[in-house]
Amino acid sequence: MMKFNEFQKYEATLHIPYEKYFELIYETKYLIEARLGTDRQFVACKSFYGCNRRSAVIKASEWYNSHLKKVLGNPQHVMFIDDPLQEVTYDDDFVCTDLRNKYLDENTISRLLAESHGDLGRESSMQPDGVPLGSVKRLRKRKRKEVQLTDRLSQTPSGTIYYKMTEVVEGRGCSVKVRKIKLASKSLLKAKREVIRRGLNKFEKFSETKLIPSRKFSSINQAA
Repeated sequence: MMKFNEFQKYEATLHIPYEKYFELIYETKYLIEARLGTDRQFVACKSFYGCNRRSAVIKASEWYNSHLKKVLGNPQHVMFIDDPLQEVTYDDDFVCTDLRNKYLDENTISRLLAESHGDLGRESSMQPDGVPLGSVKRLRKRKRKEVQLTDRLSQTPSGTIYYKMTEVVEGRGCSVKVRKIKLASKSLLKAKREVIRRGLNKFEKFSETKLIPSRKFSSINQAA
């Protein structure tokens, strides 16, 4: 019985080589209705229902593995699933191997490549163990931005936290310089404690209350 939230229809299209189609019937006794195309490939369609494309891909994969994989092999270049609601869209967090983004049909791939502006390309290779990688692959590395935790604490994509430390510059006049100090802590709470323990914040109030005619920024350093 179909659940209430599994109302969306997704169409899976299979391109089956001529010889494989008859081998499928002979070996598995599974008959799937198909039409013969001009390139001597049988084209079959099957509908799946789900609350989103990811759930439909899961159902289609389970069905394929149960009935067709023994003869047709991995579905990467055999099964293609449409995207009627355009759930597959490109952004900075796009993951090529996410189930939602697998087994894309030609229309969806073309749209996705256009949206990526050169960040993505078609995937034609497979892993050594035969596991399909996905429909598309990254041609350029994903751009990950540094996260600003507080006005002085920031975290890199790899998880390293830096503290923007103020130092008083000795000499004529009254000026300070700012440098980024690498912390050992990996969480915001521990980073705040580390800043206090190491005394990295000792000149914060000075820089906020005094008139600073000039401010210099030095390269990233690690405190002793």
